[in-house]
Amino acid sequence: MRTLLPLVLLLVAAKGGKKKDEVPPPPAAEPAPAPAEEAPPAPAEPAPPPEPVRVRNADLTISVGFSDGRVKTGHVTGIERSSDFYAEEGWTTDEGKLKLTVESGSSEKQVIWKDVKSVAITPGKIPDDVDCTYSSDFTPWMYECTLRTTVTVSLKDGSKGIVTARHKWRFTWEDGSKEEFWLYKHVAREQDDRDVHFGDEVSENFALYTRLQDRLRTEIKTLVKSVSVS
Repeated sequence: MRTLLPLVLLLVAAKGGKKKDEVPPPPAAEPAPAPAEEAPPAPAEPAPPPEPVRVRNADLTISVGFSDGRVKTGHVTGIERSSDFYAEEGWTTDEGKLKLTVESGSSEKQVIWKDVKSVAITPGKIPDDVDCTYSSDFTPWMYECTLRTTVTVSLKDGSKGIVTARHKWRFTWEDGSKEEFWLYKHVAREQDDRDVHFGDEVSENFALYTRLQDRLRTEIKTLVKSVSVS
């Protein structure tokens, strides 16, 4: 027995003794889910258009007669005059500019629409009473044909006269509808669609004059021919 004991001990030492139970490694964590894509923000609602400014500087009952026989009568709550002859630069409500220059003989006076009894507008003939011209101040050139008219005014004080101011007028009715018209002269205006170049054999666009006169022939059928104020 003494000879075997050392051998047994050596065998045990060579095996290194008994190992502890091994703990299995923890399972690998699942990858985190990718963050969800954010939905694009909804487009902002467009802002509503601003309410049109209602001009309220008058309180008149006015009848407007047209060359096609129509008559519109109603309560006019707004009167405007064009800032320039064509209303291309807008409208004004300046009280000093809302007056008619009435000429009688060698005298003239400024009157407001409230003092007007009636206005009669007599258009001339086409093409005899039409003046056509162009302006090279514009690029391309601006063309216009103007129909001459005769405008007579009767005032509530019993006097009469004529109007020769070329500005345009605009009435606003109580229901919001508008009427724009010239008293003295009626214009058809259009800018050319081509530039004039140096060396062009013909610079003026005579075809445009013809087109503008055709417009006058159409518009004369519905022109304002009379205004009565009560």
